[in-house]
Amino acid sequence: MTVAVVAFAILFVLMLTSTPISVSAVLATIGGIFTSGNLNISVLAQKIFESTNSFTLIAVPLFMLAGRFMALGGITRDLLNFSSVLVGFLRGGLAYVNVVASMFFAGITGSAAADTASIGAILIPTMIDRGYEKDFSVAVTATSSTIGVMIPPSIGMILYGVAANVSIGDLFMGGAIPGVLVGLALMAVCAHYARKRNYPREERLPVKEALKVLLKGVPAMMTVVIIIGGIMAGLFTATEAAVVAVIYIFLLGVFYYKELKISHIPGILLEVSLTVGMVVLMVGGTSALGWLFARLGVPGKLTAAMLSISDNRYVIMGLILLLLLFIGTWLDNAAAITLFTPILYPIAMSIGMDPVHFGVVMIVGLAIGMFTPPVGVCLFIACGIAKVTITETLRAFVPFFLAMVAILVLITYVPQIVLWLPSLMA
Repeated sequence: MTVAVVAFAILFVLMLTSTPISVSAVLATIGGIFTSGNLNISVLAQKIFESTNSFTLIAVPLFMLAGRFMALGGITRDLLNFSSVLVGFLRGGLAYVNVVASMFFAGITGSAAADTASIGAILIPTMIDRGYEKDFSVAVTATSSTIGVMIPPSIGMILYGVAANVSIGDLFMGGAIPGVLVGLALMAVCAHYARKRNYPREERLPVKEALKVLLKGVPAMMTVVIIIGGIMAGLFTATEAAVVAVIYIFLLGVFYYKELKISHIPGILLEVSLTVGMVVLMVGGTSALGWLFARLGVPGKLTAAMLSISDNRYVIMGLILLLLLFIGTWLDNAAAITLFTPILYPIAMSIGMDPVHFGVVMIVGLAIGMFTPPVGVCLFIACGIAKVTITETLRAFVPFFLAMVAILVLITYVPQIVLWLPSLMA
């Protein structure tokens, strides 16, 4: 156990000094290997290679590429217009548009950060101009963006599926209903704020004009149908769906919207490559550290420790939820999934949780951390767009946080919510 303590201490200290998680994990693994005295350092390179040498992981850069094509190709704007026709006429309409657009966006890119940047860049300034407070505009944007890792496709689910050897298709189907429930819960909070602060309604379009907007948005919405429908119908895998999405969105941007230019491609590829490089290094480093912890028996010892507190599965599930919420506040989503799946997965299996159910619970629990300090990436992006400090917005986040935690508890203790669609498809 001394080796595990040394490795974790190195990881913790390096993270406190703002060392990148990929570097921190690798150095922590090296420290653990040398402390053990009976492991060869060459194993580190082998484990990093094994964790990243995956066909399934190819879907990650492809979905990122699809998100960048969307942002420059005009699809994001049409999704916002489509959403506005559906819910914009309600009091506080732009807040509802924010949530609904995030749900549509989630069905294409699977990235919360991309959602925050693309939708937030348009809606946050617009909401502020229409009289919405900055703290509320930031809160609704950052929290609704996390739906991007719940509704399929989801980059987080791909990483969990690879780490736990679980069907990506089942995970995608399992996350659909929880993602929708989170969206509805956030809209309920928006309704409360809209009445309390008397937020404006957006102008209701005449029927003929509304139909034009909806029809114009159909090609963009077909992206969601192609990705999710293709996976559900068994036409292609998650990775193949990502390829189809990239090709379809590229063709839409170039030939339908005529806003995506060939000259944009080198810059987009460079930007995506840099991001993917960070993700792959993170996956490799944290996977190696996770392997070290597994070899040292950390999952078994942690399971025994939890069972010593209580042998009631519902109590253990509650402890897992608290741990996920804590992990999400200080560790990046991708790093948390690859590092803690090997540790928490055996615990979940020991109390009879289904692998798909646990995966979705883990994704939703960690997603909440994406808008909570100190490492909430969606929070930082949204605050940057609104030009406000994090402390100025925290109070507005509380109702949204509580709503998402309520859904997390619901899907944890009612597994049928997660497992119904996968069982139906089976």
